[in-house]
Amino acid sequence: MNPSGVLETEAAMQSEQVKKLQAQVAEGFAGSSKAGRVMIVGNGLKWKQMSLSPEDAELLDTRRFSVEELCRIYQVPPPIVQAYQFNTFTNSETAGRWFAQFTIAPWARKIEAAFARAVFGPGSAYEVEFDMSGFLRGDPLQRWQSHQIALANEVLTPNEVRQVEGWNPRTGGDVVKSAPKPEPSIA
Repeated sequence: MNPSGVLETEAAMQSEQVKKLQAQVAEGFAGSSKAGRVMIVGNGLKWKQMSLSPEDAELLDTRRFSVEELCRIYQVPPPIVQAYQFNTFTNSETAGRWFAQFTIAPWARKIEAAFARAVFGPGSAYEVEFDMSGFLRGDPLQRWQSHQIALANEVLTPNEVRQVEGWNPRTGGDVVKSAPKPEPSIA
C-alpha cells in the first residue's frame, strides 16, 4: 500500500468510525477509474499529503537537471554548488582540485597577464602569479608522503618543504640530507 496522503483529526475516533471512513474512502476514491476525484472532508478531518504529485516530482527533476546544466556550462563540479546527489567524500576532494585546475586556474592566468600588462607594461622582467598551491594541496597524508619522497631523493631541502607548507625556515634546513643507505645483510 502506498497512500498519497492521510486524513487527520484531533478528535478521538472509535474503531467503527475509522472502519466506516476507510470503507467510504475506498469506495469513492480507490482504483484508477476514480483517480482525481475531489474529496470533501468534514468533522475536523484534514488531508495531509504524504507523497509528491507527478507534477511536483517533475519540477524537482527539472530543477536538478538545470543545476547540472549550469555546472556543465560554467565548468563547475556539482559538489561545489552543493549538488550532492551522486557524491562521496573522495569525489568532493577530487572535484575541488578539478575546480581549481580547470575553472579557476585559466581565469587566474588571464588576470595575471592583464595585471602584469597594466602595471608593468609589455616586455617587463616582472611577472604576476597567483599562488594556487592552497587549492591543489590534496590531503595531508599524500602531501607528507610526497615530501618524504622528495627529501629521500634529495630533490628538496627541509626548508623547501617547510616553504611549500607555508612554514618559516629553520637553521640548518637548507642542507640536503642524504637518506641513510641500507646496510648489506649478511646471510
